Amino acid sequence: MNETHDSYMDDNILIHKLLIPNGNLTYEQIATQDMSGEEKKHINDFIYMLEKSKQLFTQLRNLPQYGHYNWQVHFSRTFDCFSKLWKFQQDHRSLLDAKYGLRRWQIGEIASRIGQLYYHYYLRTSDTSYLHEALIFYLAIRQRNYYGDLDDDVMLIKRLRYYARFLVVALLVNKLDLVSELKEELTVLIEEFSKVHSAKDVDEWKGILNELSSFKYALSHMSVNRSDTSPVTLTHRLVPENMVEPDRHLTSTGIRLEQAVIVGMKIGQPKITELSIDMFRIGTTLERNPKTLPNSANPVKQFLYKPTATQVICCLAETSNELSSNSAQLLYFSGNCIEYTDNITLNDSYSSSQGLHFLHKDNFEKPRSYSKDLLHGEDLNPFVRAPTMIIIDCDDILYEFSNISPSFKQPVVVITAPKCTPHAHKGNDLGSLLTMFLHCPIMAFTLICNVSTLKETQYRQALKLLNNTLSELFTVMTSSKNTHSHVIQLMDDPFLRLLILRYIFCTVTLNMHTAFKGEEYYPTCQPAINIKDFLPRVRRNIINLANILESVILFSE
Repeated sequence: MNETHDSYMDDNILIHKLLIPNGNLTYEQIATQDMSGEEKKHINDFIYMLEKSKQLFTQLRNLPQYGHYNWQVHFSRTFDCFSKLWKFQQDHRSLLDAKYGLRRWQIGEIASRIGQLYYHYYLRTSDTSYLHEALIFYLAIRQRNYYGDLDDDVMLIKRLRYYARFLVVALLVNKLDLVSELKEELTVLIEEFSKVHSAKDVDEWKGILNELSSFKYALSHMSVNRSDTSPVTLTHRLVPENMVEPDRHLTSTGIRLEQAVIVGMKIGQPKITELSIDMFRIGTTLERNPKTLPNSANPVKQFLYKPTATQVICCLAETSNELSSNSAQLLYFSGNCIEYTDNITLNDSYSSSQGLHFLHKDNFEKPRSYSKDLLHGEDLNPFVRAPTMIIIDCDDILYEFSNISPSFKQPVVVITAPKCTPHAHKGNDLGSLLTMFLHCPIMAFTLICNVSTLKETQYRQALKLLNNTLSELFTVMTSSKNTHSHVIQLMDDPFLRLLILRYIFCTVTLNMHTAFKGEEYYPTCQPAINIKDFLPRVRRNIINLANILESVILFSE
């Protein structure tokens, strides 16, 4: 997700061809041309701004992935430079076309860089309005066919990279129809690319197409259709309809989720660039819909795809250090748990030889002894000096990470995936079941009911019933003396509140489903939340929800 890790951002080998390409004049050539002094000045100014923008863009790309490091100053300077460059070429287009040899693809390059700036500003701030600004520039490049005059091999690579970036933004703004169109156009470009490049290079781009197909399939598992069979576009960001508001008489802690570290290293999951389906889902769950909840800040997210354990620890140190007073953090891990094959004891500080797996390959052997690529629950203890929620959605968990200790008198809640999954629901082609419940409970509900298509009326009924159920759960939690104070404190934040309530909904649903029988099939929470407190109040709601999906036979009353 971050520009320092984005393989499609590495344009250094092309940069000199972009600055003074075929047909453009150099400073020396301009001095000898039959032009007025003002025309020469305008062209020299354009070349200077073009070179300066390239320099600033490269510096910005080389900034560390996380931590402040005065990145906002760098962004402001770079944005300002590109804004002036864009306006300058608009104001002097005729001169630049006639006397400098400016071509349309060069304008497209400037627009593409601006789109990348907006996208990476979104990554740094989680402000979704910048995603839509990036979309505007990428759409303009396509609509105005800025790259239409390219027949050069190097420029073909530029077009491929532009489409790869465009696709990520289109996915994030939930434009699945546009994604389908872009995929078709990218397929044609790859066919052109295959005529002049090696099979190895072609396979890399075909691999991206396959990744896109798998990712889109996972996103489109649940389709909702109108009466005329046209699809309904669904949003899974926070909107007023799915916000469970606390009662006014409840004491407010003022805790707000400010930072989120989202780590993805699960083997075999659908992904696009460096964004797995689980990372995508939890990331968009932590964002407000800008159309219905404008001017509301989202928690800042750090995405780490297949990092080393050391990189995760460094990121946690940076982000926890940046938390302001009374702010909370979310640590999310999607991966695989493994255990040393030898029966070893690390030391008295570690209660288990099991850990989260961080190796950078899909086929691996379990380590026989201590490995620096395993992250243990105790490794997270130094970073819970602030209110913290930890979600560990990993396969083959053998213990419950209860060894993450709130030693600093701050609320800490740890949600852990089930130890087992029924055979019929195993596999990573649609993403993890727990994360799907946290992202879109109705989608997860349809998955365990083997339903993939809903009528719009069914969906609206199910959504209304789900929201009522979550409100019921919240009422039970806040009125029960059994609810731990750490849980109550974190639920003051709307995002953390929704995640906790969806976790409870997930656990209650799986308790009632006939395929999930046994404690090992249910997610867990520390401090413990007693599901039996909730079953009597919401059992009927879940049966009614199954009834809407015509799947009531799968649930026991």
